[in-house]
Amino acid sequence: MSDTTPSELTKGLKARHLTMMAIGGVIGAGFFLGAGAAINTAGPAVILCYLLGGIVTLLVMMMLTEMAVGMPVAGSFQKYATITMGPWAGFVTGWTYWLAFLIGPASECIAAGTFLNLWFPHIPIWVFCLVVAILLTIVNIIGVTFFGEMEFWLSLIKVVALVAFIIWGAAAITGIAPHTDVTLANMTNDRGFMPAGIVGLFGAMMMVIFSFGGTEAIGTAAEESAHPEQDLPKVLRSTLLRIIVLYVLSIAVLVCVVPWATAGTSSSPFVDAMDILGGPAAANIMNFVVLTAALSCIDTGVYATSRMLFSLSRDGFFPSVFAKLHPTRKVPLAAILVSSCMLFVGVILMVLAPDFAYLWLGSLSGFGFLFAWLMICLSEPGMRKRLEAQGRLLWKVPGNPITQWVAVILIAVIFLGLLTYESGRYILLAGLIWLGLASVYYFAIGRRTYKAQE
Repeated sequence: MSDTTPSELTKGLKARHLTMMAIGGVIGAGFFLGAGAAINTAGPAVILCYLLGGIVTLLVMMMLTEMAVGMPVAGSFQKYATITMGPWAGFVTGWTYWLAFLIGPASECIAAGTFLNLWFPHIPIWVFCLVVAILLTIVNIIGVTFFGEMEFWLSLIKVVALVAFIIWGAAAITGIAPHTDVTLANMTNDRGFMPAGIVGLFGAMMMVIFSFGGTEAIGTAAEESAHPEQDLPKVLRSTLLRIIVLYVLSIAVLVCVVPWATAGTSSSPFVDAMDILGGPAAANIMNFVVLTAALSCIDTGVYATSRMLFSLSRDGFFPSVFAKLHPTRKVPLAAILVSSCMLFVGVILMVLAPDFAYLWLGSLSGFGFLFAWLMICLSEPGMRKRLEAQGRLLWKVPGNPITQWVAVILIAVIFLGLLTYESGRYILLAGLIWLGLASVYYFAIGRRTYKAQE
């Protein structure tokens, strides 16, 4: 690399950017559309799934925050896994997370096509995917500050819309708004609160995890934060509040408004709910919001995957071209372009298997996120000792080591839950095959080119 080529990412992200990046990474079509599949699988008891998902997310985020505050680097937890468990662990973690976040935006393209179908039933989905891929690639190339500002406003729209949905739905449930069919009794009047039993809860968990996947994106942004030791703990607290309020409460309202057996992925259950509460005009407004949510998550996905590829390349696992930054904008241009190209996977799968494309992509992405969360938990003890010895343990996870073990046990239970239903076993098999292929690549090629970084 020449002397004129920058090697450090620009520090253009502020606390409000990081907060909304975490929210934007979470609240996407995985929630606005995937919630329909989760509700249909678990029934009203899906509330418990989202509560469990929120708890696991909080625990993992606390451990990631502790490490990212002490050592803010691009790629974050991939680097931490490398330091604590060796280059194989770091490579498999980064590789799997990169795949998960690549699959996620591909599914968001499918979701966006579904949302647009409400307004333009004759527009091909691949045309929308092409336009979105080009526009959001340009946004990420322009520079990190512009990316952060755009993500802030896109995420703000989603937050405001969900707050309004919760208030409107609560008014209908309590009788303040004139909707006699919307009551708390809807949670139990169709085969009870848990119609599918424990298997239904396990069956919904991968889509729930997929909807939570993205909060860890703030770890990949730590190096580009101007004040990570101040910003990241603030982001953790604000993200927790929004997860509890915006997810659990909105799902509770949703299962009271929309009959759980009619929910699915042919349309957003939030759009269906607003059609019940406020008619076509309200449904169209919500459809605009969920479309914005899909765009926001694609935006965050391209950002996170390009930084992970940048980090893997900087460590020598991939060609050095992905570790080069644009001379003026200081963004990993090649990594952004490669990550953006994968958006078209969703288009191909939508053509080949339109009935299952979104659910399969979402579930596989959820597997990747959950594996990355597990590696974050396993990296934390070693990183804590290292940071403490260096005097860089600036923020501590409350309740450790109990916190870490609780998180690991919960994640293990969710993984084992895949064995309880047929499609879950296929997802687990596909995930294990992916981990095997990543390991083969590492031992055959990656290990020889790995450059240890102190």
